[in-house]
Amino acid sequence: MCPQMICRLSQQIREGKATMEKEFLLKHWSKVRLGLMSLIDAFPEDKLGFIPVAGGWTAGRIMLHISSAANFWLHSGILSSINVYEAGKSTLEYYPTIKDIKSFLMEEHQRTLDLLQNFDPADWQTPFRYPDGHDYQPSWIFWHVLEHEIHHRGELSLIMGLLGHQGLDV
Repeated sequence: MCPQMICRLSQQIREGKATMEKEFLLKHWSKVRLGLMSLIDAFPEDKLGFIPVAGGWTAGRIMLHISSAANFWLHSGILSSINVYEAGKSTLEYYPTIKDIKSFLMEEHQRTLDLLQNFDPADWQTPFRYPDGHDYQPSWIFWHVLEHEIHHRGELSLIMGLLGHQGLDV
């Protein structure tokens, strides 16, 4: 999917004019994650602390944020009984190496695919209340988490280029 199509689809989903079906997500999410993991494999370990903009996060923190956000939206006891979300724990202090980061991302991704695979289609449009006081439908939540991953994968690819390395070729 080209970026313009993703933006247009995302807006339609937010406005309730389209839904993201779980079959689409199951078909494409692992491909997106594979690209992310290949990018992380190529990332120089000594650059995990690189901050691309003043006041920004380190490259390693961005990597961890992808799964931390997924853990919040999908695995914090709201959409499932599993609650693994730990605010403030997705930092290089807790995951200092590429291997540690990849393990964190792989565990989350498997949990996400399992949740998505087993999610009851009858609840796909049922609103769930989140701590911000808003109700979100699982169709939007799953799409939001995938779109979030795509966004940060692109950001990491750009950072690779800033560091003089090949980014992701999509």
